[in-house]
Amino acid sequence: MSKIHNEVLIVGGGPTGLIMAHELLRRRVPVRVIEKRQGPSHTTRAMTIHARSMEMFEHIGLAHRLEEVCLECPGNIYHFPHLSEEEQPRTDYRVLPTRFPFYYKINQNDFEQVLREHLFAQYSLRPEYQTELTGLVDRGDVVEATIQLPNGSSEQIAYPWVVGCDGVRSFVRDAAGIAFVGEEVAVMSMMDVPLTNVTFDDTWMNYYFNKDLFMNCTKLPGKYWRIYMSEPTGEYVYAKNQRQAFQDVADKLGIGFTVGEPEWVTAWQIRNNIAERYRTGRMLICGDASHVHSPSGGQGMNGCMQDAFNLGWKLAAIWNGAAEESILDSYERERKPIGEQISEGAMATHEIVMGFGIEPQDRLHYTREPGWEAKTINLVSGLSHNYVAVTQSPDGITAVAGPNPGERAPDALLVREPQKRVYDVLRHPQFTLLVIPGKDEERHVALGRAIRDELDRRFPGQVAGCLISGRSDGGFDFDHLVPDETGEVRERYQVGDEGRILLIRPDLYLGAACLPEEGASISEYLEQWFTPRVDAAPIVCAPVLAA
Repeated sequence: MSKIHNEVLIVGGGPTGLIMAHELLRRRVPVRVIEKRQGPSHTTRAMTIHARSMEMFEHIGLAHRLEEVCLECPGNIYHFPHLSEEEQPRTDYRVLPTRFPFYYKINQNDFEQVLREHLFAQYSLRPEYQTELTGLVDRGDVVEATIQLPNGSSEQIAYPWVVGCDGVRSFVRDAAGIAFVGEEVAVMSMMDVPLTNVTFDDTWMNYYFNKDLFMNCTKLPGKYWRIYMSEPTGEYVYAKNQRQAFQDVADKLGIGFTVGEPEWVTAWQIRNNIAERYRTGRMLICGDASHVHSPSGGQGMNGCMQDAFNLGWKLAAIWNGAAEESILDSYERERKPIGEQISEGAMATHEIVMGFGIEPQDRLHYTREPGWEAKTINLVSGLSHNYVAVTQSPDGITAVAGPNPGERAPDALLVREPQKRVYDVLRHPQFTLLVIPGKDEERHVALGRAIRDELDRRFPGQVAGCLISGRSDGGFDFDHLVPDETGEVRERYQVGDEGRILLIRPDLYLGAACLPEEGASISEYLEQWFTPRVDAAPIVCAPVLAA
């Protein structure tokens, strides 16, 4: 048997692997990140960060740095050649109900650098480059990995868990025997390049197309523009002189700019694939290793990072002895449908802009369908992704108004000065119990306090309680007590005189919602995630307090 390293092996040092490492390290789980690339990338592939990802980055303390290296993009313009500029369909993200009503444009190499700097500053961790996984065998209680080191030698080490964040050609996925089902849907090339004679509004993402050609263009941070180009034959995508090929396509589409000397060019096959499953024993896959799709809409990197945000706290709970391995079943159950939604949404946009062989005017009807823009921006931004269909609520609980369990937990301003929001209250690695009293405030606060204390006894260290109230005598200390000065939280969670108990998951989704009198159901809900203490039997809150 190989020597055992008591850490999680993360294969892949891109955005997915770095978020996976962060989510484990912030919960005191040791990790090792290996990456076969020669070093940090100096080129950019993915280039968009959407609202749900920015909410995640605000949660983990990175949003402020990203704002310094990104450009805001209000949305997409679809340039149908038979329409005037005023008639062109748009997907305008500025109406989204979030602190980030837009999406960010960023060079992926700059983005990865921000993630690496944060990991090293907070946890003294860096990816190990020129370090390649060459063998992987599940031995039951450990996974034995063969790893080639930068000097050419190999080592065999056993790890309790291995997470494959190693992309479309995932070694971990293949070693785990997981099928990657799908098909090629197009070929595409992209270029980062200086442009002159730009006449379109390059703050937007601009889609240009005709029956047989597609190109989209936008300005990146710095001196370059990003251009994507696709066509059905490969004549332009794989042309030897890529600068001239991009210029020819731009001219045929009437865009008008002049292509300079490219900084970087690449071409690839667009595939629409999803993994048959996300786990085999102690080997898990995450991000592009589990799903890949058309880049239309720019959802790929965002969905991948959200996979890691979902998996991280669950794997940490197992590592720290708070949960059984069965908690990992929820990872595939929750994230695979999201991967399918992302693929469906990407292909819907793909059919509009890359429906080759069909005249553009015959694709326009997609953008005229009722609710098309709202559905698109909510899906692509990630705000509408949810786990409602697979969320298990306790039996017999009274249905309450507001977001459904499994939906994104809305943010809301609580205090204007000094500013405090609901998402500030959630900024920690645990579940959050929000107690929002109604008309019978004193009793509801007492119920909330009893529920908090019960969760502390049964699930120690897993839940942080917070009272949203002006009461200073409610048994919640200064760090766990916030007044509601604006009423936004009551509006967005639809809380009336009846009051509310809310449980927010570590990944910013609503886990459970109930009336204060039914607070015992929160403990029942948590039993699906964590192993309760044997010596801490559940308490039925309301009758005890009424006695």
